[in-house]
Amino acid sequence: MGFQKIKFFKSRKLKIAIGVFIFWLLLHSAYVIYDGLHNYSGKADAAIVFGNSVFADSSLSPWLQGRVDAALQLYKEGRIKKIFVSGGKGEYGVHEGDAMKKYLLEKNVSANDIIADNYGSNSYRTAKDFIALNDSLHFASAIVVSSFYHITRCKYIIKKLGYKNVEGYASDKYFWQDVYGLFREFFAFYKYMLFY
Repeated sequence: MGFQKIKFFKSRKLKIAIGVFIFWLLLHSAYVIYDGLHNYSGKADAAIVFGNSVFADSSLSPWLQGRVDAALQLYKEGRIKKIFVSGGKGEYGVHEGDAMKKYLLEKNVSANDIIADNYGSNSYRTAKDFIALNDSLHFASAIVVSSFYHITRCKYIIKKLGYKNVEGYASDKYFWQDVYGLFREFFAFYKYMLFY
């Protein structure tokens, strides 16, 4: 009888723990969606574009092109002065920063207004590289540009590293991979909170 009681309480605690986890996951995801889809409507000195996959011919994947196109829109509207494009070396050996810069040049953005960073292998590295660069460029404000589910973490890590005047602007392109991206962001956000 005593053993069955212990088993019952353990099972009940496990169910409660799972329920709390699912509730928190849904609550967090709802906030990320809300935050990511409410684009900043003002101006800033620079846009920070977070990288993603590029192909062997240096063309951008559709989800990365959506991010770069969002920054391009801000630039054409006169809402930013510079575009900081940052990413690592992709699976095809192409540097994401260079690929994004090439795309922007083809869209008639001045080379003087594009800053390419090829060492932004993750969101933390991109944030750190931007802040290091800003020691000399002195941007007073910035807009992070990425997929909607990524905006909250991008803003969080930049602010955590000491750059406070940052807003978000999301790509208006959506893909089935966004569902996985949203789920992954839950774990990635708390990893950044605890370890970076």
